[in-house]
Amino acid sequence: MNRKLVLVMVGLPARGKSYIVKMLIRYLSWIGFPTKVFNIGDYRRRLGYGGVDKSFFEKDNSEGMRIREKMVEVVQDEMYHWLQADDEAKVAIFDATNTTKARRRALTQRAAEEKNTLLNYKLKLQNDDYKNQDPLQALADFKDRVRAYEMVYETIEDSEDGSHIQYIKLYNVGQKVVTRNCKGYLPSQVAFYLQNIHIGPRKIWLTRHAESVSHVIGEIGEDTGELTEGGRLYSMTLAKFIKMEQENIHIAGPGREILVLAGTQTVDSESIAHLQMLYPVATTPLLNELRGGSFTGMTRAEFRAQYPDIHAQREADKLDFRFPGEGGESYMDVIQRVRPIIVELERQPRSLVVVCHLAVQRCLYAYFMGIPIKDVPHIELPQHCVAELVPTPFGTNARHITEAEMQDCY
Repeated sequence: MNRKLVLVMVGLPARGKSYIVKMLIRYLSWIGFPTKVFNIGDYRRRLGYGGVDKSFFEKDNSEGMRIREKMVEVVQDEMYHWLQADDEAKVAIFDATNTTKARRRALTQRAAEEKNTLLNYKLKLQNDDYKNQDPLQALADFKDRVRAYEMVYETIEDSEDGSHIQYIKLYNVGQKVVTRNCKGYLPSQVAFYLQNIHIGPRKIWLTRHAESVSHVIGEIGEDTGELTEGGRLYSMTLAKFIKMEQENIHIAGPGREILVLAGTQTVDSESIAHLQMLYPVATTPLLNELRGGSFTGMTRAEFRAQYPDIHAQREADKLDFRFPGEGGESYMDVIQRVRPIIVELERQPRSLVVVCHLAVQRCLYAYFMGIPIKDVPHIELPQHCVAELVPTPFGTNARHITEAEMQDCY
């Protein structure tokens, strides 16, 4: 599949654009489509127009209009050069306000000339353009800028582009979604994702299951062993830590509530024994360990000694190596397996505790932190440690808390 897709952001400033653009890039890149944003504001700032006041954006400023339209042309040139550089399926996000029918008509015409599919987005958007300025003056000027855009704003209508226009309208980021003419695999994937996101504040705590006997001896695949004494202590420590975090969390609304997600193996149920007394729990096999096929139950030492050639293959390519035998998986298989979990993590307004296994934890951590898929099998995530993730408009903030640090907190 070598389809190219252009997503055009449409809407007023200060409505959440940066957040949604970054979320789209994260998701589309994760499911295998190179995605890049082409931001008019960034280009304007590179040309030295970062400090312009609201008059630059007013409709009767002919010189400002000329400069802005020239910027649109240049950024489109860069965008289509990137899209056409190879035959790979790609997604380009044209990030500007694009609030007038005339601007959108020009964009659709250029897309038709480039033989690309254009999908318009009407989103409630956000702009970031003020740095090193007095906060009160910057705020006042920005409000004036928004009013200048409001004077010329024209909402997307079905009659645009000869009634062939494609769009997705988001109202309050997921409260209401309207789609039109969004056909094909890539547009459908974008529409599905945007129907399942929100930008409300919350936290996500990722942790591996508590230490088990199977883990200590190094068994491959399904973990059916009971917890060690250290594992039972961690199970209790984790519950106390999460309880303390909830009591001190500075979040209003649904993000103050907590849901626990866990795998379905014996070690998972024992690991959440204390958490389930405090919070609702949902279990799913999608969070279970990477399956070892015919080697399930064998220790890693036995695998290395008895099957050195197969072991060497895995060491050479942990990402694509699939354990032989029924049900055997590779990291790529796990990456595909956890896609519904990723959508649930994006959709869920509550804060989440995710108790899973190392391969799954690496996948989820890599997704939120924007780590390339090729590096997933090599991410260092210690046992009995929590990775606290806080999604923000500018990326995901991460904090790693060891078991000792958790114990110091209460």
